Amino acid sequence: MNPHAIRFDLLFDADEYYRSGICPWTFFAYPTSLAVERGLPPDNEACELLGHVQNHEIDIAIWVNGIAENTTYFACRKEDIERLRDVLQELEDTGIIERDFCSKRSERLFAKLAKGTEQSVGHGAADDADSNG
Repeated sequence: MNPHAIRFDLLFDADEYYRSGICPWTFFAYPTSLAVERGLPPDNEACELLGHVQNHEIDIAIWVNGIAENTTYFACRKEDIERLRDVLQELEDTGIIERDFCSKRSERLFAKLAKGTEQSVGHGAADDADSNG
């Protein structure tokens, strides 16, 4: 999905919502350091998910470092949790997203970050060995 298809003007301010005493309900997470244009995840299908949820008139936030450092979330307001669950179920039932899409894709994105970190560490160690020998 083209990020321009996402209605950024409709995103609510999750930080402000949290400061009001209500924690946004998160349903998708990814490493902030992997975010691309406008804070979106580097996963086209995850971006499409955001657009689909917006098309069902559920207010969504892209919440940067909301609960944990270096973690960005898709979140909704407390009063929209049940509607969101229904939309996610509908998207699964119609094959638009795979079963357990949010958890599987979140895990994959965090694994990508971990793998990249391991490669960087491994690469640096090889460079050190080369320079010493």
